[in-house]
Amino acid sequence: MTIEINDLNIWAIIVCIIIYMAIGALWYSPKLFGNIWLKLVGKTKEDISKSDANKSMMLSIIPAAITVFLLAHILGFANTTTAFDALIMGTIVSIGIIGMSTLNLVFFEGRSLKLTGINVAYPFVALNIAAIILTYWQ
Repeated sequence: MTIEINDLNIWAIIVCIIIYMAIGALWYSPKLFGNIWLKLVGKTKEDISKSDANKSMMLSIIPAAITVFLLAHILGFANTTTAFDALIMGTIVSIGIIGMSTLNLVFFEGRSLKLTGINVAYPFVALNIAAIILTYWQ
């Protein structure tokens, strides 16, 4: 089974990348989990300069784009056609792959489960939304 680049909807992928980034910006903002995240990583707002935050946001588009692009391929290989199929695949990628890889940071680096939960719940939400969009917008 092969999936050609031509088989992917580039506009859907671009929209999903933007949504992924927007969810991340909201997720780590003070409105949601930003203050808790800062505390768990041992930083204050003053520790993070605006230029560093902007640089990090700009660089984070790279893993977001690669993740969404690979998710689009996985959905194509799995031949998802329903929201339920999309949610299964989004969950497999986010919890099964990203979540389990991140859990190693708890085991080997002593990261807190709460921090890991915040960091894994973001791609869970973002990738499940992206999976639904990519499934229906073909």
